[in-house]
Amino acid sequence: MASDSLRIGKIWGIDVSLHWTFIMLLLLFLLFYPIRIFAVILLLFVCVFIHEGAHAYTALRNKMKVKGILLTPLGGATTIDEVALDYRKEFNISISGPIMSIFLGGIFGILAAIAPSGDIAFIFQETFILNIALGLLNLLPAFPLDGGRVFRSYLERRHNRFDATMTTVKLSKILAVASIFASLVYLYYLNASLSYKALDFVIFLILAAILYGGAQAERQLTLLRRDTKGLTIDKAISRDFIAVSPNAKISSIYRIVEERGISTVLTSVNGEVMLLDLFRKRQTDALLASGIAVSVPQFKPGTDIMDAIQRLETGGRGIAAVVSNKKLTGIVTIQRLNALVSLRMLSRRPGRSR
Repeated sequence: MASDSLRIGKIWGIDVSLHWTFIMLLLLFLLFYPIRIFAVILLLFVCVFIHEGAHAYTALRNKMKVKGILLTPLGGATTIDEVALDYRKEFNISISGPIMSIFLGGIFGILAAIAPSGDIAFIFQETFILNIALGLLNLLPAFPLDGGRVFRSYLERRHNRFDATMTTVKLSKILAVASIFASLVYLYYLNASLSYKALDFVIFLILAAILYGGAQAERQLTLLRRDTKGLTIDKAISRDFIAVSPNAKISSIYRIVEERGISTVLTSVNGEVMLLDLFRKRQTDALLASGIAVSVPQFKPGTDIMDAIQRLETGGRGIAAVVSNKKLTGIVTIQRLNALVSLRMLSRRPGRSR
């Protein structure tokens, strides 16, 4: 779990966390806004969680491992422990969230229609509007929205992934710029105070920045994948680690670490290679290695380097075990992988021999 988030539990074995800014936003609405507004915001984020749960459930149905769900003030994020998604799987996973939001909007719309007038009807009506807006917004064919991945997976049926991604990137940037012009037209005809219009314009600017930034990030990643094609993790594999029994005592492990000057210690628990969290608090000398073992990604030799980097960036620890024929052969770190990518990019610069 990231240090800037609070883990609140598990569902279907998936870690669910709240970003600290999410918690601060809830407190802000609770302290300074009417209770009915706070109730709308709270219900909205419950619906966002269900939206992300739809992504996670669909991924699990497609036999993929889901690492976690993180809720932030800008929405949610579902981390899937797989990067090279088949376009059919990507389509199904991406479309499930917007469909769920529209479905939830329909439920709250029915509740708003049958509820007696008052705060309850207001809460249901606003939640209905926000869910429909969330579902439709996420269907826009632009990164980093779900609709961008839906659109890319549709294009990928007839084109390769690179071309499908770059076309979606271009469309994302067009929509980002168009949203600013559309907001100016909308605000020009809107009958509201100047301060209200200014606030709405800021919201549109934030949306445009998210679309443009998401498109640019996807473009850079796609170009990196093209330029590092054929580059694997093999040259970054290190054997600077210590392997211990899961029943080894912490006191003996620390002596080995001190003697050998290596702080990366691995063990195997139920056939899974795991990393020892030597800096975990509240350790006792009698504690066993299995008691501080944490999961890390496992790669096979020959794994594509960009696939490995993406998985390590979402893993939170920046280290992975390299396993061949169920045997531990080495480790890779995100620093060594990034260095290898940097060397490849330097070698591709004009004027340098290859």
